[in-house]
Amino acid sequence: MQILQVTLWLYGAALGRSWQCLRKNWLVSLAPVVYGIGLTVVGTLVAPLGIIGGMLYSVATQACASSALFLIKNMLDSGKTDVNDFLSGFTVYIWELITIGFILWIPMRLAAMGFGSAANGALLYFLFKLAIYIVLNAVPELIYQSRMSGLELIGASYHFIVENWIEWLVPNVLFGVAGFFLLDVFESYLFALPGFMQLFLYALVLGVALTYFMTFRGFLFAELHGTTRRSRLYRYNTR
Repeated sequence: MQILQVTLWLYGAALGRSWQCLRKNWLVSLAPVVYGIGLTVVGTLVAPLGIIGGMLYSVATQACASSALFLIKNMLDSGKTDVNDFLSGFTVYIWELITIGFILWIPMRLAAMGFGSAANGALLYFLFKLAIYIVLNAVPELIYQSRMSGLELIGASYHFIVENWIEWLVPNVLFGVAGFFLLDVFESYLFALPGFMQLFLYALVLGVALTYFMTFRGFLFAELHGTTRRSRLYRYNTR
């Protein structure tokens, strides 16, 4: 019972700190809008280049992810971030992201080919991707909180999930389900608006939700990583 109390205490602390960061840095919620526009432009420009264009688009996507992680890192570390962090963040973690993407590309391709000819191949491939998603769920936080790279990230994420799967996965699932339904309800109220306004408002609300969610994950990961249930219980009792 005390373990549940400790876990709920950690959730409450992470939710509160995330709200404070979001309130002070609400402009960060516009970042996904900018990323989306930028990737649309890049996609249009590189589309005629075939495979090379696909590789360039992938690099651009990883650069946007690097910028987003750098914004979250600064919010967690100092409680604030700015446009300079947004711009400089495009290169901070790009090589870590490209490396992990390349490492995963090989088994994903092999799995797609292997399951493609098997009975219930689509289901097996989905379960394989789900397992990869679960095992590597903590990779974003490990990238900007530990600066590991390559296979180290995969091993560290696996060990973290094994040790903290209940504390970590439960709020992630709840956030995901709640966010999906709330965004669906919000989208239903936008039908009467012009198309551009619908897209902008939806992207803005999605940006707010993602910023809050990723900040929450960052604070929760910092509390769980490198600790045990016993040490967290001791800290709760002596808080």
